[in-house]
Amino acid sequence: MNKLLLVEDDIGISNSLKLYLENSNFEVDIHPTWEWAVEKIISWEYSAIILDVNLPVMDWIEICKEVRTKSEIPILMLTARTSEMDKIAGLEIWADDYIPKPFSPRELLARINVILRRIPNLKSNNEILSIWDIEINTDKRLVSVSWTFEEFTKNEYEILLKIVEEDWTVVSRETLMTEVIGYDKYIYDRTLDTHIKNIRKKVQDKDLILTVRGQWYRLNK
Repeated sequence: MNKLLLVEDDIGISNSLKLYLENSNFEVDIHPTWEWAVEKIISWEYSAIILDVNLPVMDWIEICKEVRTKSEIPILMLTARTSEMDKIAGLEIWADDYIPKPFSPRELLARINVILRRIPNLKSNNEILSIWDIEINTDKRLVSVSWTFEEFTKNEYEILLKIVEEDWTVVSRETLMTEVIGYDKYIYDRTLDTHIKNIRKKVQDKDLILTVRGQWYRLNK
């Protein structure tokens, strides 16, 4: 049975979500503050964290950063903030999904299941993948270019890793958008193009990743 950690200071929300998720075959631990929860990440095995963005005392960005120093556990954020910049900020600091309030427990359950299906792709395999002057440490989720570490966002890292792992085989836009970035449905927009552009800049090689007929990507042989 998958075990979830719910960090939410609204007792009404936390109790109702706990009941719904437990009826959906999850085990759920609740805590209203982060200080207790961060220690539980180390001492307990959780499949995912459901995190309220508006917790008192500690800033949610700092919480996500602290989690990532200890664990690669998936983080799903709950928030009353609905601006695009808030969403982008959350996803760029290694959160895995973002649900604006109000939301239905059914939607939350669906998003949790999507994240858990992706876990095998998120876990490290203690390998270093190398291509020319680029090394991807899949254990620490770090990318170095010419022996210098570059700061990649979560999506940039996952996209680069997916393309490198395919070993010269083309990867479709749809695959990158739905399976890597995590969109529920494939939407043709400029998000992926921006990520690819940023990756090319950070690896200092605009020809490392080729665009094939506008719909696929692969490493340049």
